[in-house]
Amino acid sequence: MIIIFIILTVSAVSSTEIDDNSTLETADDNAVSFVNDTKLGLDEEIPDEPDLVLEDTVYVTSQNFDDCFENNVLKSRFDGKTVIFAQDFENLGKLSIQAKNVIINGFGHTLKNTVFELDAENITLTDLNINLDSEFEDNDYAGILIYSDYANLINLNINYVVPTNVQAYGIFASGSSYDSIKKLRILNNNIYFEGHNNDVNVYDVAVKLSSCENALVENNTISSSLPLKDIMFGAGGAELASDLVLTVGIEDCNNLLFIGNTLISEVNKRPEHSYPSLDCMMVFRSYNSLIANNSIYMTDFLTFPGVDNYLYGLDIYNLENLTAIYNNISIITTGGKLAAGTAYPIQITGPIDNVNITYNDLYSFSNGPNIGIYSQNFYGATTLSITHNRINVTGLAGTHEWALVAGIESQDTHSTIQNNIIEVHSVGDVSVDDNLYGVSYRQNTNGDHQYDIQNNTVFSDGYYSVNLLSSVNSTIANNLLVTYNPNAKNSNGYKYGDISAHENMEFYNNPVISAFDYFASRENNVDNGVQFNYNPFNRNDISNNVDGSRISSDENTNRRSYNPLIPGSSDKLGEGDEFEGWTLPNNNNENSQSDDGKDDSNSQGLNGDENGKSNGNSTKSVKSLRELLLGFVNSNTEGGKVNTTSYNGQNVNIVSNNSDTTPSAEGSEVAASQSKSTESLDASIAGESSSVSKKVYEIEEKNDEEFIPSIFFVIAVLILLVVGSRRKNSNLD
Repeated sequence: MIIIFIILTVSAVSSTEIDDNSTLETADDNAVSFVNDTKLGLDEEIPDEPDLVLEDTVYVTSQNFDDCFENNVLKSRFDGKTVIFAQDFENLGKLSIQAKNVIINGFGHTLKNTVFELDAENITLTDLNINLDSEFEDNDYAGILIYSDYANLINLNINYVVPTNVQAYGIFASGSSYDSIKKLRILNNNIYFEGHNNDVNVYDVAVKLSSCENALVENNTISSSLPLKDIMFGAGGAELASDLVLTVGIEDCNNLLFIGNTLISEVNKRPEHSYPSLDCMMVFRSYNSLIANNSIYMTDFLTFPGVDNYLYGLDIYNLENLTAIYNNISIITTGGKLAAGTAYPIQITGPIDNVNITYNDLYSFSNGPNIGIYSQNFYGATTLSITHNRINVTGLAGTHEWALVAGIESQDTHSTIQNNIIEVHSVGDVSVDDNLYGVSYRQNTNGDHQYDIQNNTVFSDGYYSVNLLSSVNSTIANNLLVTYNPNAKNSNGYKYGDISAHENMEFYNNPVISAFDYFASRENNVDNGVQFNYNPFNRNDISNNVDGSRISSDENTNRRSYNPLIPGSSDKLGEGDEFEGWTLPNNNNENSQSDDGKDDSNSQGLNGDENGKSNGNSTKSVKSLRELLLGFVNSNTEGGKVNTTSYNGQNVNIVSNNSDTTPSAEGSEVAASQSKSTESLDASIAGESSSVSKKVYEIEEKNDEEFIPSIFFVIAVLILLVVGSRRKNSNLD
């Protein structure tokens, strides 16, 4: 039966292998046939020259470039196609895209000194690296010039280093009031723009959008390096054309969505100008817009302290219905001087209606006047709300009205300022008359000013949380000043000046508290619970008064192992002796003997005489540090003896000692003879050790007995194998 079973098994395995090999061979033949058919199909569909075309995709190479871009124009015969740059190109100049619904894809290839004009609907530029260092006057000075609707710029890397004194734009969407650009999308791009219009009044702007309806600018990183330039104000104030240098400039773009972008702006040159200025982002006359979740960083380290410069993070002019929310804006500069200079994260200029500045994080540092949010109605009425912002501003405050450092300066027709956390500091010393405030209307403008200023918290080096020159029908309430100034003793944090300048004003509960008291009240809560809070109560009647009547002034007074100033400590620790300046605990067994049986109680102490008498009050023996340590070890090892299992039929007990000789394993007597300071062996412990050794031996005997059945089992198996082998041989014979 066994032989038949083996034959059947071998046959089944062989059959399976044959079937598997046959299946694999068939699959391989089919795969080869499929690959060959596919290769033949591709060879038939992709011509080698001159047009590398596959269905609706065109691959542009240096050999067929002129066939695709006739006179550098992609014409309408490529409508609906995908045009792929299959290699890098240089110095192609201006490429005009006049085909609709076309996708221009670079697949990461680089175009050097090659610019685009988008002049047909629904054009997409994607995955291109564009490096520019020349002037492109024939493309309106732009790296990418947009005239058409539904344009998409996605995943582009644009690097534009502009020649000196040349006008340039990285991206320029140029619509008009009568023909605006619709639904422009600029997404996920990385743009670096370096301008050098140092000595001429021409424009250097990284991104400029003009008359673009419903535009979306999202998740881009736009970095610029620009010189400071004068702003060219007109009769109606500033407009986009007033700024010669900008990282982002936007005008007449209603329903704009500017979301999740990072703007980085640094100053690379400070030419001599009357008011050397730089805007990072300016929004002009754009209604119903949202500016959200952006990060704006500005730096100017070229302007020295004591020299004025004028920096603005987000500059908002002449518009309605705009919300700036969840933005992070930071401006840092070494420039500024007393009463001259600005470093404003947000500036708002009227006419303005229904502008909401909320939940933003604003930071600014300068050596001159500085304001977190500055709004004014000089060119028209302003109505806005400023709520839930975190503002941190440092500048140089003084008594002049222009030497103002404030979290918010509101020169508005009507403004609501609530629930902001503001921190303001001056780089100089602060007097009571210096202009350092959380919220202020300090610089006079015409017209009435109505305020609702409530529930703001101000951290300041100054004396007041709120200061208003005048007001109409206003409420100033529940604004807390937390001051770091020890001289700020005033109980009211609201400064209103001439009371006759305020009509129908209501103000109350604007307290002043020192920073120490404020943080102590927040951190040191006494709840008598389980929380980790500081409790100022003395629950255990602990006293700092000590009784020193027991302390002797005698120079020979022996040192103690306890602090005599702490009542009851001697009961816990007992008396002690001194050793090399250290107070050491004494052995509780005063009758201890050395291993040679001699009493150590009369041994000479370190500070005693030959008879063993010490110079202090104690007459107890002094042990060496090694003896004390060994005594501690022995006390934790059952009297110094360590039990081991049997070795060659004997139990070996190793006794601890303080000599330098390595303990041997020849027996306890040899080890004990080498010891100089160990206590004599305890008989009860030795007995316990003997019983433990017996138990170990009994366990080993049991283990030997358990091993016997396994040997018989192996022998039985071997016998059966031999018998079976002989029967097999006889059967074969």
